[in-house]
Amino acid sequence: MDSTIIERLTRLTAEERDILRGQQVRKGDYSASERFIVNSAKLLDGKQLDLRPHTRFVDFPEHGHDYMEFMYVYAGSISHVIGKETLTLERGDILFLNRHARHSVKKAGERDIGINFILSNPFLQVVFQQVQNNSVMSEFLTSNLEDNGEGEYLFFRTKDNFPIRNLMDNLIYAIVNRSEELYAGLVTLLFSYLAYYRDTLVNTLRDSSPDARLRHDVLAYLEGHYPDAALSDLAATLGYASAYLSRRIRDAFGKTFLQLLQEQRVRAAERLLRTTSLDVEEVAHAVGYENQSYFYRIFCKTYGTTPHKYRKMPTA
Repeated sequence: MDSTIIERLTRLTAEERDILRGQQVRKGDYSASERFIVNSAKLLDGKQLDLRPHTRFVDFPEHGHDYMEFMYVYAGSISHVIGKETLTLERGDILFLNRHARHSVKKAGERDIGINFILSNPFLQVVFQQVQNNSVMSEFLTSNLEDNGEGEYLFFRTKDNFPIRNLMDNLIYAIVNRSEELYAGLVTLLFSYLAYYRDTLVNTLRDSSPDARLRHDVLAYLEGHYPDAALSDLAATLGYASAYLSRRIRDAFGKTFLQLLQEQRVRAAERLLRTTSLDVEEVAHAVGYENQSYFYRIFCKTYGTTPHKYRKMPTA
């Protein structure tokens, strides 16, 4: 590759110099979202496709994107954390992340050069028309373009594949030199090569959307901890501030944490009334209610009768 391009990809950026002086990642440079969704408008500045060297010397915090991103490791290695998976890309490897996926990136050293490719959604829709029959990429791209698609990644171990690495050099050269008339052809060809050399696809995962994962985590927590569940405890478990998690739950469920907790407790109480001989007061205490009158009021509101009368009702 051209030596001037190599120098550009490997030199310290202003952000990296600040990080070496103790500055953390400035999320506001990437996103205005509280959930840290990287905004393509901040990075592309009206362009249809661009590249950006990955920020080194710091753990890059978990984030999402409003666009499809893929990373090509030009030198060294870069480790991504997606859910519970840690994927280490070595020189020549490629990782695709659709716009519904979230990930973090472990601290990279000076000689670890990862190149992030940012594809605008309109550009990707143009490319998609050329690869609809691509057995490897079409479903991935379809999920990316869906408003409510699921998070997904594709990991290609292409470090020993000369045709793909040569094509990546050409793509980098075209973007750096703003040869925009080549972009669609080169990206389409890349997708075609990845399908042709499908043995390089070593790992893929379709994960639930962020809201779906949150719903699963919240409901699992409530089911296991409803007698003494607390928003602060769940927030600490998930690594969120309580106020932020409260808003996320309200957005994901259309209900507050307290409403969800009450529903879980009343369902548990109903099961105990049906399947045990515990006194009503013991049932209330078992599901987390110390105030008996409050328990009666919540139960009556849910089932239309008192716990004592409900227990005597015939089962369907």
